[in-house]
Formats: sequence, C-alpha cells, structure tokens
Amino acid sequence: MKVNNLSRMLAITAISVFLAACSSSKNQAGVQNGFAGAQSAGIGTNEPFVNSDYMAKVLGVDKNTIYFDFDKTYIKSQYNYIIQANANYLKSHPSAKIRLEGNTDPQGSREYNIGLGQRRADQVAQQLELQGVSSQQIVTVSYGQERPAMLGDSQQAYQSDRRVDIVYMSQ
Repeated sequence: MKVNNLSRMLAITAISVFLAACSSSKNQAGVQNGFAGAQSAGIGTNEPFVNSDYMAKVLGVDKNTIYFDFDKTYIKSQYNYIIQANANYLKSHPSAKIRLEGNTDPQGSREYNIGLGQRRADQVAQQLELQGVSSQQIVTVSYGQERPAMLGDSQQAYQSDRRVDIVYMSQ
C-alpha cells in the first residue's frame, strides 16, 4: 500500500514539473525586445516574424491591416495601396515571407467564421499574387473570431475585428 501511494505521489510530482516547464515567462506574443523590428516566434511555426508596426513603417503604410465589411471578402479600393506596398516589398525581397491572418467579428458560428476568415486571407493572397508575388512567400491562416482587435459588442469593435493582418515571418 505504501509503494502504491509513493508511486502516485511521484507521478503527480512529475506531471506538475512537466506542466510548469511548459509555461513561459515571455509575454503573450513572445516578443524579444532590444532591436528594431522585434522578432517573435510565430504561432505554429519555428520561423521568427517581424513586428507589424515596424514593417508598416518600412512599407510606408499606417497599418499593415485590411478591413472588411460585414460578411464580405471583397477588398475595398481604399486598401489597394497596402496591397501594392506589400507586393513591391515582397517582389524586391524574394526571401521574405508573410502570414495573412484572417479574422472576423463574433457574429455567426465559430465554424462559419473560421471559413470567412480563411476566404478573406485567401482574397488578400490572390491580390498579392496578381501583383507578381510568389505564392511560395505567402501562408494563410484563419483565426475566425478568436483574436478580436477590440473587446466589446459595439459596431466599432466588430468593424475592427473584420480584418486580415499581414505579418512578416522574415524580411
């Protein structure tokens, strides 16, 4: 009986140590501070990515994000300059890679929103490819409603959630 209890305690201790080792003291984005264009570990990838605000400045755009109307995938002409700036950069830097992160507001089912976010990311990818960007430089992902830009149930919050963020995984 004592051996059985000891085995249980050792197993619980081992699990606790394992779980503690899995946690991280980095901030949520894993940002490593200390140099321009702070690089972070990308989600689901071992490649670093470049801070979006830094890349927006490099590209000469306010923000490297394209916003969409409710339940739409059409890119408004007001965002053509963002597409063009990214296309120009990517064509002149063939080793650069981007991740197009499709997002939605929380209206609709989770499954529908994952699909809508993916269609939005695919639409941006298609526009970049039409400008001459290699498909090998582009990765698309949909986060659906899981990564809100602004918390709340207001139309302003919903509008800020309907977007594709262009994230550089390498320069």
